[in-house]
Amino acid sequence: MFEIIPVNEENILAFKASGKLTDKDYKTFLPKLEALIREYGVISLYVELEDFQGWEPGAAWDDLRFGLQHDKDFKRIAIVGDNALEHLGVGLANFFTHTEMRFFDKSEADKAWDWLREKPEQKDRVRPVTPYRNILLATDFSVWSERAAHRARELCTQYDAKLHVLHIVEPLVFYYDDYDPILASMPLNDETQIVQAEDSMKKFAERTQLGKDTDLEVQWGTPKWSIVSWAREKAVDLIIVGSHGRHGIERLLGSVSSGVLHQAHCDVLVVKP
Repeated sequence: MFEIIPVNEENILAFKASGKLTDKDYKTFLPKLEALIREYGVISLYVELEDFQGWEPGAAWDDLRFGLQHDKDFKRIAIVGDNALEHLGVGLANFFTHTEMRFFDKSEADKAWDWLREKPEQKDRVRPVTPYRNILLATDFSVWSERAAHRARELCTQYDAKLHVLHIVEPLVFYYDDYDPILASMPLNDETQIVQAEDSMKKFAERTQLGKDTDLEVQWGTPKWSIVSWAREKAVDLIIVGSHGRHGIERLLGSVSSGVLHQAHCDVLVVKP
């Protein structure tokens, strides 16, 4: 069931989700949420999970459909819970939305509120166009990433820029040579996934003839947020990605490339197949 949590926060709605959510729960709760969106415009959500047991099939569809319809109506979503499956669920949900979403342990509830209260960065005046100095190639080792790598190498030569290559390791992903990553039927431990990804990175760099001075980096995280965060931290001024490296529902509903394009602070070049 859903339960509204009374708060005195501007443009932030807080509620608790507990037990197994049903279609009836959504039919009661979603009209209230839509009314708040009409009243306040873009809002952020604080969602506290308590004894959360997932969704009934009809309720899961209600949740996905509402999220897709109102993707632009949410600024940030903080999920507060206390187990690993809830954390993993947030990572999977990130595939279907451009809204910034984070999981916080219940002991970090104050951090969740601070994050929701953060003011958006002020837009600077139009910046002068300057040559690229730090170029980031985000790769998933697919054939589409290889095309992006060739373009990145070309631009680094043109601008005498430093090239960084970043791969983000996700939960439940299996790497095999130069093929697309696929979901593993049995979860691998973190260390095994990192080792496989580092090996795939070396092979990718060799196949695409990236120079020895190229910075190769493998990190754990959610791709579209981790890529943007890493680029900001390293003062990257151009991110290069392939147009898609996956298939099926993610390609239909919004790829990592699309997420980076919406959230990046710098220029983004999407290289088509």
